[in-house]
Amino acid sequence: MKLRNAMTAAGICMATTAITAAFAPAASAAPTYKMHTDDGNPGGRVTFQPNGDVVELCDIEADGWAVFLDVNNYTKDKNEYDYRIGGNGRCQTFRASLGQPYNLAEGDTFRFKICLQKGSKRDFCDMAYWANVN
Repeated sequence: MKLRNAMTAAGICMATTAITAAFAPAASAAPTYKMHTDDGNPGGRVTFQPNGDVVELCDIEADGWAVFLDVNNYTKDKNEYDYRIGGNGRCQTFRASLGQPYNLAEGDTFRFKICLQKGSKRDFCDMAYWANVN
């Protein structure tokens, strides 16, 4: 009798655990945003991960153009930083742990503008507004 009660209790515990695991909400993670320059065969890419304020800027084409990025705090109408990188395959990563200006304000929306640049000419620009919520 004791064995049967113990086995019944164990079965109920296992069933409860299985049901809880099946219906538990998934851990939510901040999205990773991605954008490319607006040319036919994109030469530049930027990604933004709000968790840690990680921004990666890459030149992804051997086309003679550098890639330019401008990051602006749209919520506060404030320019945060801009950067230019050239050379196919070269990337630069910025993150909050580098301090200002790369530690972006939590809860604010930022305008990311990416362009190709040759000399002083910027072209093939694309722009997006991404929230720094994590």
